[in-house]
Amino acid sequence: MAKNRYDPKSIDELMGKWSNKITRFGAKTDSLQVLQAELDKALGPILSKKCRVANYRDGTLVIEAVSATLATRLNYLKLDILSHLRQNGFAECGQVKVTSNPDAQLRLSEPKPSFKTQKSCRTMSESTAEQLTELAAHAPPSLQAKLLKLATHAAKNKKKK
Repeated sequence: MAKNRYDPKSIDELMGKWSNKITRFGAKTDSLQVLQAELDKALGPILSKKCRVANYRDGTLVIEAVSATLATRLNYLKLDILSHLRQNGFAECGQVKVTSNPDAQLRLSEPKPSFKTQKSCRTMSESTAEQLTELAAHAPPSLQAKLLKLATHAAKNKKKK
């Protein structure tokens, strides 16, 4: 019987050796998250917001800090970090390296609220509304409607007060 070339193929057949790499990548990511949680406990809430676990290989933990001054401070805390990790299940951890990377701040910072979510505290004055109304009197019809609509915002703000 001939093999139908349109039959669905298994993922293992399509990806070949890639499926093993994806599994290892997922396992490494999980272990780095566990290390990050332990590092957060060791450093406390203030310092942990400014650094992250960059890598862990062959018993060496690499920590990425957002500035050189923070990297220096973490270098002084290496032994404390190392002892905390060893006490909490990472006995094979033998060395801590600290690097500084200013671009890490972008990855660590929380997303800023967009312009649309911020409320504006500016209000339109009555004189500005009057000027817009006068301008609308001499404007083409399409622009006139928009200017009058804009001038009504001053009346809305006056009612709120």
